[in-house]
Amino acid sequence: MLRVKIEEFLKDKGIDVVVNQYRVTELAPSRVDADVIVATTGMPDEFAGVVPVINGVPLITGVGEDQTLQEILDTLQAAG
Repeated sequence: MLRVKIEEFLKDKGIDVVVNQYRVTELAPSRVDADVIVATTGMPDEFAGVVPVINGVPLITGVGEDQTLQEILDTLQAAG
């Protein structure tokens, strides 16, 4: 659901993206090939500075959802 919500929002904004879903335990900072991580759980400190991490919990609860989607958009646009 979260993946689809992000994809649809960005598609509506004219941004073509590939959204992959992983468990935190499946990720390694040295192997991350992403412009942003939207996390619904805590991320290990070693990801700091490697890739922007955005709190995705508002996309589940609905509280602050619009701001979170805008933050994702802004982060992707800044990444180029």
